[in-house]
Amino acid sequence: MTPVVLTLFSAILWGLWWMPIRWIEGMGLSGAQSSIICNAGAALAIAAYIAIARVRPRVTLRTVIGAALIGAAFASYSVALTLSDVVRVILLFYLAPAWGKIIEWAFLGHRWRAVSTVTLALSLLGAWLVLGGDMSLSSINAGDALALFSGLSWAVGAALVFSDGRATASALTLATAFWAMLLSLAFAWLTGEAMPTVASLPAMAASLALGAVYLLPIIAISLWGAQRLSPALLSFLFTLEIVSGVVSGVLLLDEPFGLWRLSGGILIVGAALIEAFAALRKPTIAPPVAPPMAIPSEPVQ
Repeated sequence: MTPVVLTLFSAILWGLWWMPIRWIEGMGLSGAQSSIICNAGAALAIAAYIAIARVRPRVTLRTVIGAALIGAAFASYSVALTLSDVVRVILLFYLAPAWGKIIEWAFLGHRWRAVSTVTLALSLLGAWLVLGGDMSLSSINAGDALALFSGLSWAVGAALVFSDGRATASALTLATAFWAMLLSLAFAWLTGEAMPTVASLPAMAASLALGAVYLLPIIAISLWGAQRLSPALLSFLFTLEIVSGVVSGVLLLDEPFGLWRLSGGILIVGAALIEAFAALRKPTIAPPVAPPMAIPSEPVQ
């Protein structure tokens, strides 16, 4: 249960991540700029830990690709929070459990069960309601598109990390933060954003500290859980982020939260609970225990 409890704790912190992002935006940095510097702070902090603790980092090609995709998920999610409604971004991200179920079935060899059909249908119906019953491209803005991409990228990356547990958690965390920083840089370059000036030094310093103190622990916990929990269960546990993020967004930002979004949120959370309980009730088979070594007795004199 330890990975489950820690994942739920990190989900609450992810749900509140919009607050420091909006705070830094108010200090003069865009979503992409704050993502660059926050992830740089997280990468520097974990690199310092690896050097001081003399940890031998170990990664594989599969986990490097998984870290890159998870880094893309974190980066696009942070940017999306500044381009669209917080509530809308959080709920659209949580198509990730639906992607996770499809990936487990198509690529990891998991059996497709009746409960999988129910949770997938509830997730998609919930997303349709969150978008106001309109799934046309005209109803999706840049922040919505990034939120959808973030959920898909997270689901694929988590599947790769889960299917190859040979990487050390610290190395995986460093790779993820580094890739998130690079992809945020690429996004800023593609959108023609100017680099921060000297006037932004206080905001940059705050972003570096935020990355080391706030972002790094939740990235590390998320990845540690991704190595131990199946992608679908992991994504569904993270739906606790919906509760913390949506409630805080509605209360503090006074964002619209009508019947459509409420109904969609209930369906998505309901799908999460169904899948989580189904996964936790699966019987686990303990690994075979080697017989005890025979200890030769001393000859009796």
